[in-house]
Amino acid sequence: MGYKSYALMAILLASLVTVGFAGAAYAQAASLTVSTDSSEYATGDNIIVSGTVGTIKAGQPVLIQILDPTNNVDRVDQITVMADGTYSYTLRAGGIMNTSGTYTVVVTYDGSSKETTFEFTATGKPTANTVPLTIDGKTYDIEYSISGGSLKSLTADVDLATLTAQITSTADGNLTLKLPREVMQALSVDGPTGGTDIEYAAFADQVPTILDETATTSEYRTVSIMFEMGTSEIDLVGTWIVPEFGTIAVIVLAVSIVGIVAAARYNKFSFMPKFG
Repeated sequence: MGYKSYALMAILLASLVTVGFAGAAYAQAASLTVSTDSSEYATGDNIIVSGTVGTIKAGQPVLIQILDPTNNVDRVDQITVMADGTYSYTLRAGGIMNTSGTYTVVVTYDGSSKETTFEFTATGKPTANTVPLTIDGKTYDIEYSISGGSLKSLTADVDLATLTAQITSTADGNLTLKLPREVMQALSVDGPTGGTDIEYAAFADQVPTILDETATTSEYRTVSIMFEMGTSEIDLVGTWIVPEFGTIAVIVLAVSIVGIVAAARYNKFSFMPKFG
């Protein structure tokens, strides 16, 4: 056999090996799947996301992201993989998800990502609810909406610049509060004015939870706070509540934010994504 024949065989073998590796890599990527139980949903519907991961990596969760029609993240969570390599996640349409259009579900596992889409229709107008908030003998009517439960009361701790909502929750949901700046603030400086807006901190039954600021004006800040079924108390921490505040309020908010970052880093609550 001439050297040309040997060379041809070597090329063929190399091609087969390359194809084999490419096929294996493709099979590994293709093993991650994602789908929803329907292609269309409306406010109040349950959305079930499910799929498979192929090869299971011990202790590795599936990261799920729900993106709205403008590609903003509406929800982030982690899902435990079952022993058979499948996963399932249920969320309720509504709350922060309040814009009709095409939503994208992105799942990530062991370096691979897959996505699917569904259509969402926001139905009905938000109920114009108000809850009385009494501070030092003066009552403010705070606009709110809630999915997955009902709001029982709203109280304030002026010294800690904290609002506490007592709720009854029958499902996972969101509590949305339209907060007048004259009542509560979260600012980079001490006092009710000046500086710049900073994020509030939110807790559901004393556990850090996801908060989304859905609207901001010169008079109001509207926040939507996520809670799980069974939650009975939600705390919202800022830096100032009428009529006065103490330096301790700023310290409380700073400690709250540090606690949330630490909890996320060390995976103390499941719905936050892991990085690194």
